[in-house]
Amino acid sequence: MLILLLAATLALLFGGVALPRLWVVPPAFWAHLVLAVGVMSLITAAMQHFVPVLCRGRGAGPWMGRLPWLMLAAGVLAALTLLGRLDWVWIVPAALLALLGAALMLRWMLLRASAALGGPHPGLAWYVAAMGCLAAGLAAAALIPLAPAWHAALRAFHVHINLYGFVALTAVGTLQVLMPTVASRPDPEAGMRLKRDLKWALAGSVLLASGQTADQIWLAGAGVALWGWVLVRMVRAWIRLFGRRLVSLHGNEPPLFAATLGLAAAMISSLGLGLSSGPLSVFLPGFLMPLVSGAAGQLAPVWLRPGRREAWHERSERHLGRWGGLRALLFLSAAWLPLAGYKCAGMPALTALFWFGILFVLWLLWEEPAKSPVKV
Repeated sequence: MLILLLAATLALLFGGVALPRLWVVPPAFWAHLVLAVGVMSLITAAMQHFVPVLCRGRGAGPWMGRLPWLMLAAGVLAALTLLGRLDWVWIVPAALLALLGAALMLRWMLLRASAALGGPHPGLAWYVAAMGCLAAGLAAAALIPLAPAWHAALRAFHVHINLYGFVALTAVGTLQVLMPTVASRPDPEAGMRLKRDLKWALAGSVLLASGQTADQIWLAGAGVALWGWVLVRMVRAWIRLFGRRLVSLHGNEPPLFAATLGLAAAMISSLGLGLSSGPLSVFLPGFLMPLVSGAAGQLAPVWLRPGRREAWHERSERHLGRWGGLRALLFLSAAWLPLAGYKCAGMPALTALFWFGILFVLWLLWEEPAKSPVKV
């Protein structure tokens, strides 16, 4: 399931940025195609992979294991509605269906946390906060058709609490644990940072979303400042621990580092700086593309062949991380060029993602089948 959802999300990220130039449909359709259909279901499945590790317990059962498909169905329903294939009122059951999935995930994570011996890893609290933000955003989406007078405010809250609450909290909470794994060097301060910084990151997400909802730029700016504090602390620790590996020519560290800097650029852009055409114009190419591709380079081999680490895993990671530093530069240009006034900054990110996609497909077709059958 994870490999299928990962491949689908990579394809949707590419299509969501490239196809709007060829097929004129409502922009909200493209946003939901990427975020609701791809990212929401992928994050749900990834959380089900990481939560047992963070709680040192068993994985999701057969019923909870099917929950990502429920989120996928809700996303498809929302996308079809925004495409005009279904009546606008269908956005309510789509949001309620995803809200049910978020509630089930929250309940499952809290039960796993209560059963964890010695308490769960601090990273679990980031997942709980992220899923809470998703639930709040979905509740706002469900209210949009029922309260047309509040359409603009509810839509703004829905968009920003999902981007900078649900996705950003999940990403940063995961990166603090994932980067040391990728670099093969422990980060002894990661757990303490996760414990201390969650309140600032969550408050930053709420302030940013609230400021955009109320059209109060100072309030959104306060949220960006709180997030900036969290990102600076994390990046400073990475530079001290991992040094040149963050800017190496090969490896999965550079794309993940670029994603962190891209998140900062997306937050700055959300304040109206630069010439971005919307909240996703930097978020997708500058943050999500390097994040998903960089994480895939490290996690796809583990998801495809779980269990004891072997030489095959290391060979796969090297293959997927080949020229990762050059792709990181392309992603960084997509994140920061819009702040300098360049409108075509999405092209470098599409080039980098297409490049990684070729490596990913070649790995699936030639590397894995020669060793063992693909399991999904």
